Amino acid sequence: MSTARKDALFFLVFILMVAGLAYGQFHYIDEMKDLKSEIRSLKTLSMKLELQAREQMMQIDVYKKAIARLEKYQLGIPQNEVDFYAWVQQELTRNGVRSNVVKPTNTPAGRSGVQIDFEGPYYSFVRTLADWRNLKVAVRVASVNLNSVDGENAKGVAVIQSVLKK
Repeated sequence: MSTARKDALFFLVFILMVAGLAYGQFHYIDEMKDLKSEIRSLKTLSMKLELQAREQMMQIDVYKKAIARLEKYQLGIPQNEVDFYAWVQQELTRNGVRSNVVKPTNTPAGRSGVQIDFEGPYYSFVRTLADWRNLKVAVRVASVNLNSVDGENAKGVAVIQSVLKK
């Protein structure tokens, strides 16, 4: 092979190598730009997800506090009718209201009801109503019929209901 051909071949190989390196460099720079753009978008997504996680944790804390407050006010359910009648009667006696007749009354399934014919000071009965509301068990005053006996005393009939444990 002649030296002119060798030189031309080396020159051609050299040109191909330079062209290959230039192509590789531009391809590598383009790849780096794409990867940097993807890194930026992933960082943005990461920050958004972290913010959402913090907001959800704050909401969970709010829900936990709300549930804790609600648990303080949970009402009990009487174990049986005897307990229920005793609690209702106890509030009448404590407030000085006399119960003439205490008898079961018809109620929907799963509930217990008691009808009380009472007599005593009007304001004592009003306190009894408030005390029934503040019992630690679920109590509902279904109806009250109140009549005046004289200036201070009243008599009437009250129907009190509660749900029972199954």
